Parts: sequence; structure tokens; C-alpha cells
Amino acid sequence: MKARRLQIPGIRRMEVAPFETGPLPDDGILLENEYTAVSVGTEIHGWTHGGEPGNPVRFPRATGYCNVGTVMEVGKDVEGIRPGDRVAGQGNHASHSILYGGRAFYVKVPDSVSSRAAAFMVMGAIAIHGVRVARIELGEVVVVIGLGIVGQLAATLARLSGALPVVAMDLDGFRLDIARSRGAAICINPGDVDDIMDAVGQYCVEDGANVVMEATGKPAVYPTAVRLACTAGRVVALGSPRGTVDMDFLADVHLREVSILGAHQPKTPEADHIYYRWAKERDRRLVMRLMGEGKLPVEDLITHVADPEQCQEIYTMLADDPTDALGVVFKWK
Repeated sequence: MKARRLQIPGIRRMEVAPFETGPLPDDGILLENEYTAVSVGTEIHGWTHGGEPGNPVRFPRATGYCNVGTVMEVGKDVEGIRPGDRVAGQGNHASHSILYGGRAFYVKVPDSVSSRAAAFMVMGAIAIHGVRVARIELGEVVVVIGLGIVGQLAATLARLSGALPVVAMDLDGFRLDIARSRGAAICINPGDVDDIMDAVGQYCVEDGANVVMEATGKPAVYPTAVRLACTAGRVVALGSPRGTVDMDFLADVHLREVSILGAHQPKTPEADHIYYRWAKERDRRLVMRLMGEGKLPVEDLITHVADPEQCQEIYTMLADDPTDALGVVFKWK
């Protein structure tokens, strides 16, 4: 069927373009999208650089991986989903999406969850995977650096997992205010303190934080993140760091036995196992449950609801001047 989608025709260019959804596979579902959410880190990097590091640059190409909509049609092998259901998944920014591969990649939206919030389901799964990699224990001090959508959700999930306290850190006062309103016990702007180690250290039982979750994706932040961790602490690479890191590895990592842990959500297994229960579908259903119970709020993180035709303006703003911008969704219906 004929549909519309956001398309990147060149570096720093965005447009709405027609496309054909193609035939529905036997294991697929066809959605008419209500909203799609922008993954600011991944999408803006791809928009400004032409793609991920090491991958060939190609145009035109679609973008986005967070969608929610109403099921129009289901393939003959699909079970548990029927036309009229609301579903959230990993579709592009488009008026219509075909999702397939089973419910590891899409889940039904409970009545208690708004479509705008459900559009951030994958973002929630990214954050919850980072918290699982961190293996937070009750009473541990957790620092979250970078309070974009994923950082905000990770801070909330860390608190639910027993972090005490959660220390939220960002250079943007607007984001700190939101983190504070969401329950972050300590909010620190590194630009406002003389010594960031002392500013964090006063809240730590040990010689630093037990867990530091790096959610900016900026390589230059890692030396600070590592030094903020306590001896034998953990640093979780939650944001995708594109580039190299220059640091004193012997003094800051090796001699202090700090663990650096990658948390790349696509590595979450698609099927559970007796030794690891948290497969993609289970995590995503949990995200929806937490949203529905009010334990993982999202609506307060949404700052912009845009028409698809505003795409060039929105992506330019997010790349060049994202002041007071956090959650951004495109409204397709």
C-alpha cells in the first residue's frame, strides 16, 4: 500500500516522501501509526554524519525505530494480535509500518498507557537493559550522566531497583529540573561545581559511586565517569559512544579494578533461558506494565509533538540548539 515516511536524502536533510509498504509477510502485522518517537542520539548522529561509524553512507534512507499504532492487518502465522489492537514496536517514522519477527519486536499497548508514552517503549527497553547490565543492588549509589530520554528512564529504573541515592548529572538545568521532579535525590550540574569528584563523593559510602551509567554517548565523558566510580565499581556504557576515548587506563581503571560494561540493547536475547530470563519481549512487556502502573512515567518527558512536515525544522533544532527539548514525537494521525 502507499504510505508516507521521513526520508534522509542527504546529510542534514530530511523530507516526507511516499513509499510502498510492500506485501505483508506471514509473521507480520500492518500498523497505521499514531506516533513515532525520535531517538535523539542515534538518529541525530546518523542525520549529521550520514550513518554509523564504519558503515557506508547511503541515500536516500529511512530513519527511526520507535512507533505505535493501530493494527490494520495480521499475517496468517501471527497469534495474539488482531486488527484494532494498539501495538508499539520498532518501526520507522512513517504513516504505516509492517512489523515482523515475532513479539520480541512489538507488544500490545495496555489501555492504561497512552499512545504518546507507548511510542517510547523501545527507549524504555534500552534503559532497562542498561540497569540489568549494571546489576544494581539495594543501597548502592548510582550516578546517571546525561539526562536525555534514556538517561531519565534509566534514573527512574535505577531508583526502582534499589539505588540509594540516584545522582543525576547534566549540563542542562532544564533536564536536571525534570530529573528532580521524577525523584532523583541529587541533581548536579558539573558546570556549577569546582570539583565534580567532591560534589558526588559526599553522597557516597565508599570512595565513589558503586555504579556510573554513562548516557550521553560522548567519548570525552568517559574519563570522568570512570573516576566517579568507587574502587571495584562499575561503569555502564548506556549511550552509544561514537569515537575514541583518551584516558589514564592504568591509574583510573586497572589499579582501581573498575569494570567498564557495554549495554547495547539489541544484544538482549530474543528468547529467554533458565539462566537469563530477561528476553526482549519480557523486558518490553515490563516497560509497558511499569508505564501503566505509573512507576515509569513518560508523558512529562515529552516536550515536542510535531507534524511530519516539520521534520527538517525538528532535526535541525535537535542537532544545533536542543535547549528545552527532550522527548520528541511525530503525530501521523
